[in-house]
Amino acid sequence: MRTLKDLLPKKQRSSLKIIDEKTIFHIAKRILVEEYGVRGGENIIPSFYKDKKLFLSPRSSLWASEIYLTRVHLAERMNAVLGSEEIKEIKITQQI
Repeated sequence: MRTLKDLLPKKQRSSLKIIDEKTIFHIAKRILVEEYGVRGGENIIPSFYKDKKLFLSPRSSLWASEIYLTRVHLAERMNAVLGSEEIKEIKITQQI
């Protein structure tokens, strides 16, 4: 029985890159700490990722407005680290 690896051409095999939710959250947390320092990393929590949308959950309205103002810049930085356009939009959710 042949494996999927044998059936795919070599060009496609190298371009297949699976990025899971944990990787997205790790990169997001790292970028948030670089942009806003340790306080920002503590107060802005990545909560959900689906359909190329990253949902961030800030602890206060101050952090929510900061994310809202820089959401495009943050998405560009995260995509640059990931190497592809994995995050098209950043949304803000309430802290649970």
